This record gives sequence, structure tokens and C-alpha cells, in this order.
Amino acid sequence: MASTSFPLISFQDFLSGSEVEKRDVAQKLYNAFHTYGWVYLQDFGISANEIDQMFAMSKKYFDRSLDEKLKQTLSSAAVNQGYTPDGAEANGGTDHKECYEHRRFTNDLCPTDTEVAGFHTFMDAFYKKCFNLSVDVLQALALIMNLDLDYFSTALSKADPQLRLLHYMPIERSVIESKGHARITPHTDFGLCTILFQDSVGGLEVDPFHTENFVPATPIRGTCVINVADLLQRLSNDRLRSTMHRVTSPRLSNEQSSGQMLPARYSTAFFVHPSADVDIEPIVWEGEKGAKYEKVNAGEWRTYNTSKNYANILAPIKG
Repeated sequence: MASTSFPLISFQDFLSGSEVEKRDVAQKLYNAFHTYGWVYLQDFGISANEIDQMFAMSKKYFDRSLDEKLKQTLSSAAVNQGYTPDGAEANGGTDHKECYEHRRFTNDLCPTDTEVAGFHTFMDAFYKKCFNLSVDVLQALALIMNLDLDYFSTALSKADPQLRLLHYMPIERSVIESKGHARITPHTDFGLCTILFQDSVGGLEVDPFHTENFVPATPIRGTCVINVADLLQRLSNDRLRSTMHRVTSPRLSNEQSSGQMLPARYSTAFFVHPSADVDIEPIVWEGEKGAKYEKVNAGEWRTYNTSKNYANILAPIKG
């Protein structure tokens, strides 16, 4: 198995172990998020074969013509569902990728069975597995943070996270490595946490200690990586930290990197957000001086950040 830049944890004992085993896994998870903001997870209830099937379905979606995909372009920051083309997302630079966003309740811009056979049914099922995993991961954190174990499941009861399929098209290395360009420019995620599945190409890099020293999050078959996002950092009053990450040129072998074109890359992210009516207010532990952040409404926070990120294709933010 490849070496990793942050911990790799088996989640099996939390899913089916004793109370002692559950707490042990939860503590390891909390420690990883406290120290690095990231963790590799294995044995988490989604098999390597299911992940392979998901990537095969993702490829079918993106292999369609651009005209077909553009008919289902994302058009609302509040709904945030549908297709976004190369260059649509604005994170302070030019991101070279295309995406599809799938949601829990409304997927009007999802391709029909005629367009991509079985796509909607498969994505609904994969989404459900990701949602259940997100609840389990957050309940593990609640166990260590001395929160009611139903805290996060309640906060997610009406939640509508997004499952994002990403396709990084083949592109000249010189473009990605020029100023202001990347497959994804450095950023933090703005929800609670993100579950990410990678293909074998690589290119994801993380700055775990906020030193601008990015290290590779090497793809490992059958695992996912999970990172803390901004709302969870706020809620934990900085005990858990949301860290910068980016996607750039993969660190390829000499044989792989002999050409000037980077290969296509696929990844899939599950962005976990609370229900829109939930307020996120920092939890202040005994001995701390006070809250480091003001209370924010999760729905307003999400719509604002989505509008900002997709300013290239959505109407300007009002206010």
C-alpha cells in the first residue's frame, strides 16, 4: 500500500464493534482531524468495486457532447444542481475541470435514462451510501466532542448535501503549471466535511500545517479521503481544522510524464452541509477564552459561498 501524508484508519470497528472499539476509532478520527484536517478511511461500507462502478458511470456522463451537457447547466446557487463546464468555478484563478452536482431531493438537471442509461438510479443509491457514511463519521466526532450522539443526525435531518462528479480533461502540463491556472486552485471547503473518492491518476495535494508546503494525497484503491471543512472548524472553535488543498499536475513516473499532456483524471466529492435552517455556533470548551467565530446560518452561508464560487455563470450576489 502507498505511503500516506496523513493517517489511514479502518472504520469497520466503529460500524460494527463494541463501545470500546467505537470510541477507539472515533478518537483516532478526531486526532487526525485535529492534527492534519484530513484522513484516509478504509472499510467504510462502500466497496472498491462500487467505487469503480461509480467512476464508470461518471465517465459515461462526461463522454457526452458538450452541447448535451450544457442543456443541463447549473442555474441556481440555492439549488446548486446540474452541469458546470470548464472554467465555470471561480476560486481566485482558472480551474480546468467540468462537474456534475447531484442532490438529495431535487435533480431536475439529471440526465434521463435515454441520455445515460441507469444514471439517475445509480447516483441516488451511491448518494445514499455517502450520506449514511457522513452521518456515521460526524457521530464518531460527536462521541469525542462530548456532544449528544444525535447532534449531527439532527443537524442533517433535512440536509441536502451535493454529490459532485469531477472530470479533469487531458490538458497540457504547461497550462496547469502557469500562473493563475490549476486543475483546482488552492481553497478550503465551506461545509462540515467532504468525502472524496479518487481514481488512480493523482494530483490532489494538501497543506496540512498551513505552511504552504503541499503534500500529495496519493490515491489508494478502496479508500476515500475525508477533510474538515469551514463550518466544522467554526463549530469546533478551531479544534478541528479546515485546510487548504488543490489539484495540480500529478507526480507521475518518468515513463508517464514523458509527454506534455496530462492524462484525464476523475474524482467524486460528497460535500456535507447541515440543514438550511441550522445555525452553526462555536462550541466553547472549559478553559477556552470564548468563541472565535460569530454564529452563522448554514443555508445562508452555503448560498453565499456557492454564488461567489460560480460568479462566472450565475447572477451577481445581491446585497
